Amino acid sequence: MDLQWSPILTDQLLAWSQEILLYQSEDCEPLPAKLRPGCTRVSNQKALTVVAKLSDYPFPKVIDAYPGTDGEGMIALGLANGKVILSTFGSTVVSKEFVPKHTRQVNSLQWNRANPNFLAVGLDKARSDYAVSIWDVTLGSKYVNGYHSDVLRPKIELGISETANSVAWVQARSLLVGMNGKHIKLFDLRDSQPKLSNTATTKAVFGICVDNVCNHRVASFAENQVFVWDTRNFEKPFLILNHSKHVSKLGWCPTRAGLLACLEKDSSSITLHDVNHAVMSTEEGEPAVLERRLTPAYPTELESADSTTVLSSFAWHPTEEHLITTATFNGVMWSSFVYERLTLNWSPTSILGWSDGKRMINFIDNTDELYTVLDDISVKMKHRAKNGYGLKAQLRDNGTTVEDDEDLKNLWTWLDFCKTLTEKEKNRLPSISTVTFPGAQTVLKMESNGSGGVTSTLKSEIINNSSFDLRNSKTYRSDERSFVQQLCGWSVESIHDLQGTPTRKAAIALFHLKLRLAIKILNESDNSIVAMAIAGFSDDQNSLWRELALSKFSALSDPYIRAIFAFLTEADSNYETILHESELTVADRLGFACSFLPDAKLVNFVQDISNDMIKKGNLYGILLTGMTPQSIPLLQRYLNLTADVQSVAVLAIRTMASDIASSAILKLDLLDSWKLWDERAEFDILKNRNNPALIPQPEVTVSCNFCGKSISAPGVPGIGRSTQIFSRFITTDVKLKLSETLAALLHMPTTHGNHSWSGTEQPVVDMYKIGACPEALSWYTWCQTCRHGGHTVHLQQWFRTQAECPVSGCTCKCINLDRVLEFPS
Repeated sequence: MDLQWSPILTDQLLAWSQEILLYQSEDCEPLPAKLRPGCTRVSNQKALTVVAKLSDYPFPKVIDAYPGTDGEGMIALGLANGKVILSTFGSTVVSKEFVPKHTRQVNSLQWNRANPNFLAVGLDKARSDYAVSIWDVTLGSKYVNGYHSDVLRPKIELGISETANSVAWVQARSLLVGMNGKHIKLFDLRDSQPKLSNTATTKAVFGICVDNVCNHRVASFAENQVFVWDTRNFEKPFLILNHSKHVSKLGWCPTRAGLLACLEKDSSSITLHDVNHAVMSTEEGEPAVLERRLTPAYPTELESADSTTVLSSFAWHPTEEHLITTATFNGVMWSSFVYERLTLNWSPTSILGWSDGKRMINFIDNTDELYTVLDDISVKMKHRAKNGYGLKAQLRDNGTTVEDDEDLKNLWTWLDFCKTLTEKEKNRLPSISTVTFPGAQTVLKMESNGSGGVTSTLKSEIINNSSFDLRNSKTYRSDERSFVQQLCGWSVESIHDLQGTPTRKAAIALFHLKLRLAIKILNESDNSIVAMAIAGFSDDQNSLWRELALSKFSALSDPYIRAIFAFLTEADSNYETILHESELTVADRLGFACSFLPDAKLVNFVQDISNDMIKKGNLYGILLTGMTPQSIPLLQRYLNLTADVQSVAVLAIRTMASDIASSAILKLDLLDSWKLWDERAEFDILKNRNNPALIPQPEVTVSCNFCGKSISAPGVPGIGRSTQIFSRFITTDVKLKLSETLAALLHMPTTHGNHSWSGTEQPVVDMYKIGACPEALSWYTWCQTCRHGGHTVHLQQWFRTQAECPVSGCTCKCINLDRVLEFPS
């Protein structure tokens, strides 16, 4: 069975095998609703009904529906005996025959879409006869050799004693013919004598079809290969598509440029090639094509076909976008939609749009409820930028603009605290004397050893706490450890002022070996039962208290209570349970480690937890790395996970200067795209103030033609623009050689920003008394032909009475080449 949708009556479908059937397409109830008798379902909402039948011409070789509006329902049939018959399904049968001189099979025929009265027919080979006949179906009887004849003759004949394997019209007056199994010939039919305009040597002469949307693109096939040609460069195909089986039919989508459907023999699916997406993928320039398979999704109620049923043909719908109808050998037809790959478009102003082919489906923006599902970080960044995020003078004040992000809020608070603490302690600790925002790695003097490990010169004092009734009560002390604990917010003098829950305060008191204080804090809260439990603490390894605590504390829900019991029941000095308790904050684990781990173990712990924080992109890792170059991998990982380029940029600008130039540029681009010009200017000022090295250098300079020294205003590294001092680069020996104006012999001004006239001679016109644009009079103007020039006011005066250039020996008619603007004087 073969198929074709009518090009004019687009709700009618032709199907033929033993007989020719005309179907009418109509809407129907969606599945699982039943159809009325005589209807055949071809999709969920479409059904076909047979409205006419032709049985007079069994097993036609080829059929093409008439594309004109004056013969609705007419079709051309090519038969095995070479006859071409025009017929209709109407009550008034219109029939006309075109008969070749010699009987042979019709291989191909096609109506001319631009001139529907022309019909091209491709025939098998016959000696001394033509392979291609082009008929004008509007002509009646023909006057031949002086006699009237009832036999119609072709208007044009091509290819004597040759075989036409397939034919296809290109535009209105050009015809492609696959001939003799080895050539594709392009004929120009505009003149009375057809001309062969181009030839391609190829075995792919079958199924020639032209992309109606882009008519210089042609496809043909041979065996298991499909060739795609460009008629503007017809020497070789620009694309060869290989298939696993022999190809039986090709067809371009009539509503979408570059979408080619290919049906293989004994296949249950159609291969779709998107040649518009061909890209240069190899050095030889071989194009790659997007390819996908279309398998008809037959409903389960249809018992005569499934996903493995072999297809016999297909037909694109001429007007309905991406609709293709397939047929099986047992007559089952089904229509499918070829959905476009969705193209998402996301604007910087938080508008998301996606399209399907030529139709726009939807737009949503950040005011839409559906948009909230996307959790678009750019919406937050824009809101924060409007609130001055990162630009506030006090670092902790920036945390108030990120109330919705606890991690960022705590980070800005910590940075403010760290800066104050460092200013206070930097004279006591040499390791932080040059760092404003040190982390544990910097304070503990950790450095990479070049082989992936770290070394440290940290020296700590061992303290045996005999007052505490715990065997493993040995602790370590040093100025560096104390400073790190202060960065962690630990202070035994003000435990009641610590932030967090009572259990956290109690745990920190216990880690400072203040057991009674820990019990008191718990007893004063809702944890009196826990206070009573630890009040019975015994360090005896065989005590009932220890045995019960070891067996039950891991089931407790509060991580700080678990840490309390883990500390009291610790059998050795490794404290692995507490150090790897993920529900404890990084600050509390680090503070604990600074008290109870020896130097080597402390350094390894800090390195391990730093690597873990970097891997997770957790900003609490700043406590370990500080805002130093060691934090760059952490910030990069955070940026990769959250896309929060704004926070990375403002954090780095406020703390690290030149190490983050790229993030700052991205931040500037964002502000520009949001049209937040004031915020952009404030960010620029902050960036340049904190790091003058980021100030862009001028891209255009002016230099002396004689000595080569610059006379423009270069940026001075390390000095703000407001304090830059420019000096003249004019030496005494060069001063007299500099360009002089032709009338006043006044030197060109340098970039001092003053507009006064140099020299002792005063200008002829008092420019301060001129009404319009007085600055223009001091501009330096020159002729684009002879390159001579001077001050505008002097040139204006000269050319009022002269036509030639004022330079001696120059005959250029400057005033006749360009019009000099007249400024009021």
